[in-house]
Amino acid sequence: MALPVDTKASAEKPRIGTAGRERFTAFLFDEASERVVRQCVTDLALPFSSVHRGGITRAITHLSSERSPTVLMVDVSGVELPVSEMHHLAEVCEPGVAVIVVGDRNDVGLYRDLVQAGVSDYIVKPLTRALVQAAVQPLLGTGVVAAAASPLTQKLGRVVAVVGTRGGVGATTIASNLAWHLANNESRRVALVDLDLHYGDVALMLDVKVGGGLREVLENPQRVDELFLDRAMIRSGERLFVLAGEEKLDLPLRLDSNAVEPLLTILRKQFHYVVIDVPRDNGVILQQVLDQAGTRIMIADQTARSVRDTLRLRQFLDTPQPGQRNILVVNRVGEQGKGGIELKDLSSTIGMSVDVAVPFHPKSALLAANAGEPVVGSRGPIATSIVEIAEELSGRRTTQASQPFWKRFT
Repeated sequence: MALPVDTKASAEKPRIGTAGRERFTAFLFDEASERVVRQCVTDLALPFSSVHRGGITRAITHLSSERSPTVLMVDVSGVELPVSEMHHLAEVCEPGVAVIVVGDRNDVGLYRDLVQAGVSDYIVKPLTRALVQAAVQPLLGTGVVAAAASPLTQKLGRVVAVVGTRGGVGATTIASNLAWHLANNESRRVALVDLDLHYGDVALMLDVKVGGGLREVLENPQRVDELFLDRAMIRSGERLFVLAGEEKLDLPLRLDSNAVEPLLTILRKQFHYVVIDVPRDNGVILQQVLDQAGTRIMIADQTARSVRDTLRLRQFLDTPQPGQRNILVVNRVGEQGKGGIELKDLSSTIGMSVDVAVPFHPKSALLAANAGEPVVGSRGPIATSIVEIAEELSGRRTTQASQPFWKRFT
């Protein structure tokens, strides 16, 4: 039976991992192409598939609020700048998507530009069942070679490690609010991982209940797969998923020192961002996370202890790999009054510039707590600073905006 327009092949909608993504989704401008593709979906017996009327612009709109499929077909017929639209599409696609582009121009130059932009294949109208099947089958079956050649398929989510330079500096608050902002205000799929199994506060801050899944992940990484993480992660809203634990204090932990890499390998295939609240008391885990993270955010404050411990943490950060970046955030600026270390002195002492300064504003925190939502969910100076951290991640901050606020008036 052919699939009607905008109707999915099954009403079942699994939760988080690959099982929760459609296998194939198509967006086509004309009825003839749509009819051919629907017939191919039937011929190939593809579950969790759908065909929609519309082209790449509608695909971008759709994927801004829905999960990306494993294989996506988009129509660029009549589009003036198809390569530019492909870059817009890449912004909203989840990691690991293979894209087939349908067009009406038999142009070798366009084909090369699209492949360079990240598509797996480009096919020209009029579509036939043989043409569509030849493009789709290698990407959905055992022919992973074609999919692996696509930059979009190779795209992986970004790992962001958040570590406090001392206890109580507010790293969990920053990590939780940053993850919430990326998920709710920037429409990204975000995994938030709290690696403090005994005293972690991420779940409490987001008002979600946790189980024992994270402990199993870290003790027996060889048993962990996408389905296991589907069950272990707790949803906080539509796009934010939490992996945390609240283990009994008298229960010994037998963490596998090599558990971090396989965990992040799975998560990076499913989420745009993997934000990790990293405890400092386990040097092995800390080292692994900081080595794996593309962005390492250190949270400090204006105390001598924080300055001392920031210098100690730099042993893990001073030799970044290509593509890695360190961000220094000073939290609760002004809390210590005149007794606090001046930001310019702090920056000079530790040898790092302050990328974002988060002001001390207890009123914002109190209002958010009373409303039962993250601070970044409402307006205020703290929320503005969280947005600045997110802009640092994406590289969208301007030179003026990237300066700490204490420098803007000097």
